[in-house]
Amino acid sequence: MEPKWHIAFCNVTITKYAGMSYAEYYGSPVNMLEAQLKASEYVEKRFGVGKFIQPYVDSPASIFSSFLGMPVVFPSEDELPYIDNTRQLITRLEDIEKLYIPDYKKTGLMAKRWEAWQYYKSKGYKVMFWATHGSVITTACEITGSNIFIWLMEEPEKAMEVLEFIVSADKYLEGIDVELCGENPGGYTGDDFSGLLSPEMYKRFAVPCYQKIYEGKEARFMHSELLRAEHLRIAKDMLDITSFHGAEAKNLTIKEMYEIMGHNFWVQVTPKQMKEYTPHQMEEKIKEFANCGAEYVQIYPGRDTPDINMETAITVLQRECKGGPAI
Repeated sequence: MEPKWHIAFCNVTITKYAGMSYAEYYGSPVNMLEAQLKASEYVEKRFGVGKFIQPYVDSPASIFSSFLGMPVVFPSEDELPYIDNTRQLITRLEDIEKLYIPDYKKTGLMAKRWEAWQYYKSKGYKVMFWATHGSVITTACEITGSNIFIWLMEEPEKAMEVLEFIVSADKYLEGIDVELCGENPGGYTGDDFSGLLSPEMYKRFAVPCYQKIYEGKEARFMHSELLRAEHLRIAKDMLDITSFHGAEAKNLTIKEMYEIMGHNFWVQVTPKQMKEYTPHQMEEKIKEFANCGAEYVQIYPGRDTPDINMETAITVLQRECKGGPAI
């Protein structure tokens, strides 16, 4: 197996290389596109990897819960917007009737995404709207203040209605992608907090939701940083996931991922490692990853990644990952 390599440039590094704050970046689609183009030009000149930053409609991680009605906090400092978890949508199961799917063009951060998508299209960029997240358990935690875990134990059938509502909202947005872009965004779940469920509860509550999200999809990508080996085996056996991305994968070893997924998983050098490793440590870590059986080796630079570590990482990735770059 010849692994491929990837660089996860995101809002953190794009704003760094473009010399722009988060408020400026998310405040206007004009700024967003300008930042992405500037960052791509910079990393191409500095590191020769500009192709990893292509124009795309970006949103903070809180977009889906914001779409459902959760309030968003926009910090005065240069920090990312975040959900105000002190103001849950529902605090009692009896309030489920209050949940509804709003107009994506008018609600929360989704409205800003719609504005950005229109702007990119007007400038000739064919980009996906891609508003689906597949973050069922994580979203349930955000809109209920983590009460969902208690409800799933005490009133499982009623609590399942909360999860089913979230799935219906996700499927609604999937339909918007098809309507706007003429193509399906593919099967994706990104649900860190599902790993907080016991394997039995994961099978009972999370899996049926993911089955609906993956329905009709050949590619079934899963991201989750808190799964254990028992969860991943269930996901592989019952959902037939085709690729697993654990990022830091706090509760999974590389050996376990390989035993369960074969080659179909990602490994990642984290932002903390990108900052703190010496160049020698960086080289050794990437060499280890390139020979662990993973299909993809990813680096995730942050705002404080030293240039020498970027240079070292890219050189070693190009040398050790014979499958080439995965753009």
